Amino acid sequence: MLGIGKKTAVKAAIATAASVVASVGIVLLLVPMLGGQPDGPGFWMSVLCPLVIAGPASLYQFHQVDVIARQRDAIARMHVRLEDAHAELERLHADLGERARTDALTGGLNRGAFFAALEQAAADGKGPVALVVADADHFKKINDGFGHLVGDEALCRIGAAMEDAIGGIGIWGRIGGEEFAALLADTGRSAAIAAAERLRLAIAETKLVADGQPVALSVSIGIACASAPCAAIELFRRADAELYRAKSGGRNRIVIDGREVTAIAA
Repeated sequence: MLGIGKKTAVKAAIATAASVVASVGIVLLLVPMLGGQPDGPGFWMSVLCPLVIAGPASLYQFHQVDVIARQRDAIARMHVRLEDAHAELERLHADLGERARTDALTGGLNRGAFFAALEQAAADGKGPVALVVADADHFKKINDGFGHLVGDEALCRIGAAMEDAIGGIGIWGRIGGEEFAALLADTGRSAAIAAAERLRLAIAETKLVADGQPVALSVSIGIACASAPCAAIELFRRADAELYRAKSGGRNRIVIDGREVTAIAA
């Protein structure tokens, strides 16, 4: 009734009854003390007045208290939902930010994110830094011979090998179709060669089979080392030149400072 709850009506009724009892009690106590008789219209006025005044007033007051309580609870629920929505929005924002930086196929950084990290490390870093650039050998033959789905699987396997060999000591990304790069901060020449060799061996030992046929995987690797701060573009140019030497020297090998570290026939 008019949005008034049962509990509110009961409270108002109790308050009204208490008012009637108090009013009647006062009349019964005071009127004899004043020399009168507590009967007739005076007595019934002591009953009627609380009913007419206290009844509606109590009902209104308790109803308002109930409305305020419900509104307070609704605001509290809305606040909780708002906090949940804000947390979800932050999660989605972080997820979108991560996706904007990540190569969807391999899980490494994409080209833009990797080169941004390289620029920052080269400009702000201190101490030795190494850049490892790796390119899948004969990748076009894999795509042409087995199809692009197998080619994608080959890239995923190379990405997994990059994560295993580099993930704990540096950052890595896919910077081209079948070209990957790794940045190793605070890493000298020997440690960079060791990491590159772990990567090369892991990829060469990868067992990928398509249509019952083994798919040979290998990478050629170029390494450039410098002392930060340094020019990122120059560091990449040197590493890319070493990669070209590894390719032209027979593939499946590592070249640094113009010299071949490992030579295994591809």
